[in-house]
Amino acid sequence: MSLLLASVESGDVVAFTWSVMGNVVVLLGVAALLGLICERIGLSGIVGAMLAGVLVGPGVLGFVGGDDNLAVLSTIAETGVALLLFTIGLEITRATLRSFGGGAVVAGVLQITATGGVAYLTAMWCGLGVKTSVTVGAIIALSSTAAVAGMLRDRGEADSPHGRLALGMLILQDVALVPLVLVVIFMGSSDDTQQVVATLGVTAVAMLAAVVVILLVGLWVLPRLLRGSNTSGNHDLPVVLAVVVGMMAAMLCHQIGLSPAMGAFVAGLALADSPFARQIRSDVSVLKGIFLTLFFASIGTLADPSWLMEGGNLLLVIGVALAIVVGKATCAAIAGRLSGAPLAVAIGAGLCVAEIGEFSFVLGAVGMDVGVLDADTFQVLTSASLFTLLAVPLLGACARPLGEAIAPVRGAAATANGESAPVREGHVVIVGGGPAGRMALQVLLDHGLEAVVVDMNPHTADVVESLGQGAVIGDATRRELLYEVSIGTAAAVLVTLPDPISAVRVIETVRTCAPSMLVIARGRYNRHAALLTQAGADLVVNEEDQVGDQLGHEVVDRLGARPLF
Repeated sequence: MSLLLASVESGDVVAFTWSVMGNVVVLLGVAALLGLICERIGLSGIVGAMLAGVLVGPGVLGFVGGDDNLAVLSTIAETGVALLLFTIGLEITRATLRSFGGGAVVAGVLQITATGGVAYLTAMWCGLGVKTSVTVGAIIALSSTAAVAGMLRDRGEADSPHGRLALGMLILQDVALVPLVLVVIFMGSSDDTQQVVATLGVTAVAMLAAVVVILLVGLWVLPRLLRGSNTSGNHDLPVVLAVVVGMMAAMLCHQIGLSPAMGAFVAGLALADSPFARQIRSDVSVLKGIFLTLFFASIGTLADPSWLMEGGNLLLVIGVALAIVVGKATCAAIAGRLSGAPLAVAIGAGLCVAEIGEFSFVLGAVGMDVGVLDADTFQVLTSASLFTLLAVPLLGACARPLGEAIAPVRGAAATANGESAPVREGHVVIVGGGPAGRMALQVLLDHGLEAVVVDMNPHTADVVESLGQGAVIGDATRRELLYEVSIGTAAAVLVTLPDPISAVRVIETVRTCAPSMLVIARGRYNRHAALLTQAGADLVVNEEDQVGDQLGHEVVDRLGARPLF
């Protein structure tokens, strides 16, 4: 404490903290502005974030700079990548993992090997040394999980056949980061092969131990804590606990020299089958978006426009970027096809992973530190990677159409392994699993209709599941959760919430996700009918009218009265 006070009195810690905070504000502010402009003209917000980093970074305006500041920003940005991998893990249930099969693993291994090998041979042909060529191959082999996963999520293609195959390749790349880092370090060290093999063995054991610990906590400890915290009625505590576990997993892997993103991903996998998974994912999405925006903006700060404009550097970088995209897409498509995926799916996945990823910067920095990469080679790769990342939205938009144009697919529901994937459609989304919601559910089931119930209370969800029907724990005012229950292909939404304010918020969210959806809402009192109708409900069933009508009929039936007319 005395040391902290001394630092504060000197002003160094305070000044540095506010300096970093200022950089964060500038980056996020400019990234938000340029992101809006890019989306307005049909580009991805990722492009705006990266351009913001280029603009305010040391290479242009210099509003953001300093080695210490950029190091802190890089650490903060890595948190965004870890959060992204955490949410991706939450989406991959055991059933989904089984559906991936061995095809995604085979495709990932083949993609890394083929891309790295082709890049190595190309670098050797260009006159680079063996060690430098190996490092270049490792750098080019990795793609951007953050950019591709975000793009697939925004396009609603994360669960498409080519999206699933691409995510499988990306996950294998993230796992391969640590061995590749060790290979690059070995290229610049004088250690003998035996020592390197021993280091790899220790790392493998540490990785296995970390995965086991994370899975045990996620599968056995956290679900009990989540259910216990939810009994208090505080719906924020389960999310906080889950995020803490995800970040602790990332920290654990970082401490033992592994990829923090991999640790967060494993934590997400452990929680994927939890009834809280969808709610956690939707609640974390806003925080994740902020960190990822900062991540892409921080990547933009690495660009050096003055170097790019010198001589023929710009043409060189553009040529390298085009070669990388074409080469990686081809290698990945071949890897996907060899793993058993249909040609159209393999081509689509290949286009998705054709860029250089965020972890490539880690390998590049390690290569510079150990002396196997010179400054010019590093700058060429860094600049080329920025161009490839800027192309991610375009590559994603072309993935499915180009794949189907080259090799038309018969049957739109083919999976990455060529198997059929179930698609939920024509169902009814019931928001609220209380007595009214369960009664409506029973009526729908009696008439052969499929339904899914969304409710915040885990105990209510258990009751619904006891009826043999699916239930999702979460907040239906979150668009991400509505997408999880396939709101776009549903037949209708039934809002049974007694609270009119909550019902209005749900209806408004449904209308933003599915403007033409049939929405039927419960109105507890007549005075609330106008609010629900204005929010977008097609039909409001008023309890007061229904109760009065039912009471009148009960009296008539008991007295045996006959109608006057």
